[in-house]
Amino acid sequence: MKRLAGFTLLEVLVALAIFALVAASVLSAGARSLQTAASLEDKTLAMWIADNRLSELQLAETPAADGRDQGELSFAGRRWQWQSEIQATSEPSMRRVSLWVAPRPERGLGGDLRERALVSLSGFLGDSP
Repeated sequence: MKRLAGFTLLEVLVALAIFALVAASVLSAGARSLQTAASLEDKTLAMWIADNRLSELQLAETPAADGRDQGELSFAGRRWQWQSEIQATSEPSMRRVSLWVAPRPERGLGGDLRERALVSLSGFLGDSP
């Protein structure tokens, strides 16, 4: 008797199980990649906001006063919150600026902005001549 060529049911089930495991791992890696890309996009936008705020402070005609300030703005179709703190330094003509930027929470206050911040940026302001 001649044996028929082909796959047995057991071989087909094993092949399907292997394919399912590979597909699950590829989907999991793809989901992680999308999460990482979204996180990087948020951090990039937050850094642009912080950099823009620092530039505004550096280019202001009247120097900003020492202390804390905060605000909200819309950028790239999202609402953001920022907080700045200006402090004196050991150099009398320089002041240190620290900035924090976080997405605005959907509801409520969302806690301390510094804890929620995606980025923080430090820079310096010089006294105008």
